[in-house]
Amino acid sequence: MSEKIKSAWPHIVFKICVFVALIVTCIYLLVYGFSTVREYHFGYKETGDIDYTVNLLDGNFLNEKSLKSGEVYYAESIESIDATYKYGADFTDPVTGDYTYYLYATVSASSDNGDKLWSNSTQITDSVTKHISNSKKLRISAKQLVRYSEYENIMQRFAEQYHATTGELKIYLSVKGNFDTEIMDRQVALDSNINLTVPLATEAVTISAVTDTKNDGKIYTRKANIDSDRHRFCRFAGVLIAFALLYLTVSMIQAAHAERKAHYYEYSVNKLREEYDSIIVDLKTAPKVAGLHIAHVQGFDELLDVYNSIKQPINYYEAKDGAHFILINGRLAWQFVIPKEKKTRKTALKRRVARRRK
Repeated sequence: MSEKIKSAWPHIVFKICVFVALIVTCIYLLVYGFSTVREYHFGYKETGDIDYTVNLLDGNFLNEKSLKSGEVYYAESIESIDATYKYGADFTDPVTGDYTYYLYATVSASSDNGDKLWSNSTQITDSVTKHISNSKKLRISAKQLVRYSEYENIMQRFAEQYHATTGELKIYLSVKGNFDTEIMDRQVALDSNINLTVPLATEAVTISAVTDTKNDGKIYTRKANIDSDRHRFCRFAGVLIAFALLYLTVSMIQAAHAERKAHYYEYSVNKLREEYDSIIVDLKTAPKVAGLHIAHVQGFDELLDVYNSIKQPINYYEAKDGAHFILINGRLAWQFVIPKEKKTRKTALKRRVARRRK
């Protein structure tokens, strides 16, 4: 690697770093400047659980006062069920609003083939309304004593009259609410329930707690236009830098092209001077060729052919338009020129001059 290339490396690296920094800055400004629509997301997740104890009649076959959940019971030995409902909702952002909860019971009867014959729902507790302010959590705990024998008697009377074979009791905790948030432009609605399912009118009864929510959670999305002076400034600055980058790119391409042409010119001239040093004479000024007949040859090889014939040295001198190699013999001269720049409009200019002379 030459000393010239080594010395140019820091300058090249600096240019690349500045160029990359401008590109990154331009992209950031344009992306931020045109990102004037923002999406706000709000959601919540629900949880539900039921803990219950089955109270048995005195003198029951199992000789127990009560049994925990998950056991197998006989319908004739059940007196009541103590149930504790636990409900929770976790919000992604603080909310403010009112919510209401209550318990209601649903009794239903079905035939042998599973067709539902009858169903009736009754609210069994008063509605309770509460308020939460700027909170991300909602927690409800409600206890209820279920008189199993009352619902069992209803089911037995219906079964005797309409020949129903199975029945079901469901005790629901219903939760409803409407809440305001800072990021949403409308209220967030909550409408869920969890229930305890108990079979009716069967000899052996397995009570199972079932968590049944209408929705396990919900996601709300809002789009808002947030165009501001800062966004407008970033758009203007980004476009300005983009034009500056375009100008720099064109300038760098032109500079690289000019440098490549200069490098090719120097390489071509130096190669000929080094390779044919023994027959080339370096001149500081152009030789006097006034009155000589000058023949312009197309390539250096043709000039060598002339040299081999007349054995005269080839004169070299540097001019503004390029490197001149000239061979003189008497009143004749042969010249080969390596131009610094190609004249793309040379032919057109000759035609114009010819037309003017006519």
